[in-house]
Amino acid sequence: MRRHQIGTAWSGKHVVLLHCSPFSNQTTVLYKSLYAPTEPLHPSCTETLWIYLSIGYSIAYIHSLNDGSVEYVLTK
Repeated sequence: MRRHQIGTAWSGKHVVLLHCSPFSNQTTVLYKSLYAPTEPLHPSCTETLWIYLSIGYSIAYIHSLNDGSVEYVLTK
């Protein structure tokens, strides 16, 4: 396991999976890698996506899931 000291910059890649309902534009769930930087979720998926893009994440993939929701794979 990689250990980091407080105050040191992270290296490597972080992954966030954002699930959204396309019918109501609601954020339904967020999964993240262990040390991924996060922000509070907004009920609006569009707003949550904008927040994560503004802190340096990029959209790597967009998937449609079996339940009709959309999954955004964000990396930083």
